[in-house]
Parts: sequence; C-alpha cells; structure tokens
Amino acid sequence: MFDRTAPTIGNSPAFRLADFFCLAMRTCLLLAAGLLLSDSLGLMAREARADYITLRTGGEIRGELLSESNRPDRRSRAVIESGQKGEIVSIRTLTGAMVAVGKDDVESIVRRRMVVEEYESLRRAAPNTLEAQWQLAEWCRQKSLLKEREGHLRAVVALDPENVAAHRGLGHIKDRQGRWATQDEVMTSRGYVKHKGKYVLPQELELIQQDEKVSEAEKGWFKRVRMLHGWLDSERSDRQAEAMTQLKAIQDPDAVPALSRYFKAVPVDDQRMLYVEILTRISGDKPVPALVLQSLWDESRAIRDAAIGGLVRKDVAKALPYYLRALKNGLNLIVNRAGDALAQLGNDAVIPQLINALVTRHVYTELVPDGAPGITTNGGLVPAGQPVLPANIELLLATGQLPMGVRVDYPATPVRMKEITYEKDERNASVLGALSLLTGQDFGYDESTWRKWFNAQKNSAGAKKKKSKP
Repeated sequence: MFDRTAPTIGNSPAFRLADFFCLAMRTCLLLAAGLLLSDSLGLMAREARADYITLRTGGEIRGELLSESNRPDRRSRAVIESGQKGEIVSIRTLTGAMVAVGKDDVESIVRRRMVVEEYESLRRAAPNTLEAQWQLAEWCRQKSLLKEREGHLRAVVALDPENVAAHRGLGHIKDRQGRWATQDEVMTSRGYVKHKGKYVLPQELELIQQDEKVSEAEKGWFKRVRMLHGWLDSERSDRQAEAMTQLKAIQDPDAVPALSRYFKAVPVDDQRMLYVEILTRISGDKPVPALVLQSLWDESRAIRDAAIGGLVRKDVAKALPYYLRALKNGLNLIVNRAGDALAQLGNDAVIPQLINALVTRHVYTELVPDGAPGITTNGGLVPAGQPVLPANIELLLATGQLPMGVRVDYPATPVRMKEITYEKDERNASVLGALSLLTGQDFGYDESTWRKWFNAQKNSAGAKKKKSKP
C-alpha cells in the first residue's frame, strides 16, 4: 500500500501509519466518486430510453424496459407476489419506480428513444393551429424527426394552403396551373421520367438504358475509342491523321456505345459529324437509336440532316417509334424536329400521330417585372417597386437558419421580378409540312378536317379491299 523506502519524518512508525491511512482514504474517495459517476452515466443512459408496454386492459406503462425473462430481476422482485408464475416484463417508470407485470397481461411492447416520448407529449398538447403546428414541425426538424415533421408540415398546409415555407419544407413546387405539387408530380406532368435521381425524357431514357446494357464485347471498345478521341485533340498531326484513319475504319456494331459516349456531345462540330458518318457505315440496328438522338438534339442543322440521311440507309421502321414519341415532347423545338425527320422517313402509318401533333400545348416559365405588391413567407406585404428577399434567403430566415441575420445588396435601381408559368398552344409548321408531303393534301392546322379526310381514305381503302376479294 505504501513505499517502505520512502523518506519519513524522524523515521517514526506513527508517520508511516498516517501515510497509510491517507492513502486509504484517497482510494475510498476515488472509488466512491467512480460509483457515483457510474450511477450518473447509468441514469443518463436510462433517460435516453422511452419504451412503453400496453396492457390487455388498455393501460400503458412508460419508462425504460429492463428485462423480459422467466423470473423478475432483483430490483423488481419485490413488486411481484412470490407465487406468480410465467414470464415477467420489468420496466422502470419515468418517476423511477420499478414495475414488473406478467407477460400474459401485456398486449404489446415498444422500444423507442426518449426524444420520441418528448415528441408524443408535445404532440398531444399541441392545438391544431397554424402557429402550433409550424412550431412543432420546427422542433421535429431540430431533433431530426423527419417523418414526424412531414406530418406537421402537411397540417400547416391543410390550415394554410398557400404557406410557402411549409410547401418548400415538403419539397413542393408549383405546376403549370400554379398549384403546389411534388417535384415528381410536376415533372411527370411535363412528360419526364425519373432515372437514378435525374429527370429525363422517355426517349432519352431508352438510350440511357441501352448504354447501360453494355456487353463484354462492347466494353472492349471504350478504351480504344477514348484513346482515338484524345488523339484527335492532339497537337501532333500524325496522331490526328492516325485517329481519323482508325475511326473511319470502324464497322463493328459493338463500338456504338463507346462512340456515343465520347462523340455525341463534343463541342467540335467536325467531330460530331465524323461520329454520324461512322454510325451510318456501321451495319445493323445498333446505330439507329444513336442516329435518332443526334437528329433530334444536335445544335447543328447540317449534323441533324446527316443523321436522318444515315437512317435512310437502315431499317427505317426501327426509327419511327422514337420520332412518334418525340411528337409529344415538352419542348416545341423537338416536336418540329421530329416532324422534319418524319417528312423524310414517315409513311401512311404515322399520319394519325402527325395530325394529333399539328397543334401542341407547351409550358413556358419567364421572369417578368412584378408591379403588384409582394407577399413574404410570413404573410407581410412588400410595396410595389421595392425589393424583396430572394426566396431561398427568406426561407432560411423564416426557419431560423440564419440566426445572425443576412445582408443582401441590391442594384442602385432594383426592379422586383417574379417568375410566371403559362401554357401556350403552338402550331407546328414542320409537322404540317410532313403531313402535306406524305398525303399530298393541305388542310392547314384544322385537325378536324384532317381526321375526316383520313377516315374517308381509310374507309375507301377498306371497301376496295373487300371488292378485290373473290
């Protein structure tokens, strides 16, 4: 317990004994402190739980679940009659009392964190008012109770359908009719589909999925095509010439995915034209989707025309479904480009879809000066002509995420702008041109007259077919 060789005062046994008792006292104090700390930590751990058991009689006991066993533990043994049999459920209540009940009397057992118990207490006490539901939603956000927060944000929206902060908390945006909806709902209404977290058009998704289904033979081309593409950008003329020679010699359909990845969107027009020329020389159906995509989305009219020309040399029937879907595209530009392609590649089978696409409705969003008084997220009015905070900054302030405030600098003569979304019916000249070319008729944009003419032609053809039968 102590060092016998340690120096002592006067070499007296009394002093050695005093040292021993001091050391012993210090040890006891440390042990006691350790026990107290252990109890404190245990209490903190217990406070982090908020389990509850539901009794068959309808009552509930809330606290920390201690055990589920064939016999009660020592702490709860006193509350059970010595003759009780069967499994025992022990729980420490929120007041610290130990309770043990027979499992046969228990309807259900739920384990959960203390923060959930706090939430349940707040939820039961909160009135169904706008302010109370918003405050509870904010409390849930701070405690990371995301599912519970969503429920209270929906309650806010039910009480105030135009509450901007609550809608944005739910991830809502306004659709083409100015109604709040989820981003998925809005994008779906505009003709988009979701793929790996991104919104793409259906025809783009087909091409993406085709690119993802890369066989081992196709994978073997990626390294080579990437190298040749790099050589095209090299400063060495011999490398450039060698790359052109090798690229123009490619005729393997398995090379299409690699060519598409490295060439379809390069900024150099000559390289995209080279890409279309290579696809045109490759036999089979694999180049068809890539050529269709280039004919619809390339910025260069010459490259788009070259892609359509490449499709003329292939099985055109494989390309028509892509163009018919493009007639329903949300972008009016793509609708007309599909019309240009069908004028060259189409047949009688595409006439009904062309008639439907003579006039299409599209959604446009613009920023315009706002001459009306503005409304902030908390309902305050901003006079016309005065600047308002950007929407994202105002939302951060409203939700307390900028506790130190924020400074926003405006131009010397600020003009308050607003975003408007509207629909517009567009007459598609390229679609009308395709119809006129395929039918030899011109009824303008009168869809009703076109349909009457087409039905008459179809009935006449059916009658002739019946007469020709023996």
